[in-house]
Parts: sequence; C-alpha cells; structure tokens
Amino acid sequence: MKSGIIGIVGGMGPGAGIDLSSKIVSQTLAASDQEHLPQLLFSFPSLIGDRTRFVLGQDSENPGPRIAGVVLRLEQAGATVAGLACNSAHIPAIFGAIQDELNRHGARIRLLHMIDEVGRFIREHHPGISRVGVLGTTGTYVSGLYDMLEDHGLNVVNVSERTQASLHSAIYHPEWGIKSVGPNQRAVDVIIKAADTLRAKRAGLVVFGCTEFPLAYRDPAIGGLPVVDSSLVLARALVRHIDPAKLYPLGPGLD
Repeated sequence: MKSGIIGIVGGMGPGAGIDLSSKIVSQTLAASDQEHLPQLLFSFPSLIGDRTRFVLGQDSENPGPRIAGVVLRLEQAGATVAGLACNSAHIPAIFGAIQDELNRHGARIRLLHMIDEVGRFIREHHPGISRVGVLGTTGTYVSGLYDMLEDHGLNVVNVSERTQASLHSAIYHPEWGIKSVGPNQRAVDVIIKAADTLRAKRAGLVVFGCTEFPLAYRDPAIGGLPVVDSSLVLARALVRHIDPAKLYPLGPGLD
C-alpha cells in the first residue's frame, strides 16, 4: 500500500464530515482492519462560518481562511491529501481564499476540488449523459458553482427559484431542516419533488450538490434518475489519491 494519510475538514455540518469518513471506509478494498487507509477527521463547527450566509451577504467574514486553518492543522498532524465535506466551501470566493492562505503558509498538502471530481466521475461512469441536474444549497445555486461542469462537456440544469427556496428549508429550517433535526421524511419529500422538476427539464441524472442531502436520501436513484452523491465521489477520489489499487469497484446501479 502506498503511504499517505487522508484528511477531512468536517463541521460543515458535522454529520456530513462523519458521512464522508464512513464513505472512505466503504469505498476502500480491505479484508481486515489493518488494510484500511489512515484518515484524520477534524471537525470544528463553531470555528467555520456558514458558507451560504457569506455568499448571500448575510455574514461579512469569508469562511475560507478559517477552513484553511483546519487544513493546515491536518497537514501538521500528518495528512497528505484533504477534502472539504461541503459543496459550498468550493464556491470560488471561498475556495480561492483557502488556496491563498495555504499558499501563504507554504502548505504542501493536496486539497482536492469536489466539483471537479464530480465532473470527472460523471464523464467516466455516465458517458452517455450530458444534461445534468443539480440540487444544492442556495449559496451553491446563487454562485453558479456547478457551472464548472461545463468544462467537462456537461450541460447543467437547475431548479426554479421557488423550488430552491424549498430546498433551502429542507437544509436549514429550524424545525425540520436536516441541519437542525437530521434525516426526516418532510425533507426527503422536498428533495424528491425537486428532482422531479429536473427530470421534467430532461436531466439525465441528479447531482446531490449538498453534503446534507445524502444523509436523508440514500437510494442510488431518485425519480428514475441516477443520483451522483458528491460526498461519495470525493471519498473515492481521496482513496484513489492514496492508492488506486484500494478503490472499491462500482457495480451496476451503484455508480
């Protein structure tokens, strides 16, 4: 096995970081405890501001430098490659600030870009699909983060502003949002309804562009369309970076 330690920046939210760690385990070929890859999960929820609130102008502090601080702690602890368990943390204004801070400190840790990895995954595992629907946070929606999939030859389909408002509630609502109370049927119903609108727009698959959605909806398809779980994609990319031979093969219905 090649040497290296996987680092995870969690806390965005905490459940999403744990989910990414669990997926690293599930996507690793291992016949014993000892054959699994080493990983570090650093979760500092109170340290990192909400990414969507920053994008919407509701918070003035860019969370990027604080995220970079966690990446630097991971490197100091021995991590050689890292992933951010949050789609919205990859919005250019935030991810750029992370990279600037890492460069300023001369960091050598490799930080993977989740959305770029999603594009590569779709081209590899769904080569016949070019029209891609995306469900994510309002920060991801407003910033057009997933438009970068066009660099991979993909056409991005988004939900309406009204449907996006419902998705925002499914994530953030204080009484039934996933961040507040965890997985629940009301949030799942919103996700399913939103996916139906993407199917009506002729999307060939649905990207879960928010790491909270897979916590509530775990099926590999939604409304008859394949689901590409951005967290699962990142987990596989992290495993592949450490040792491609350890990457669990995807079978029919699992990709």
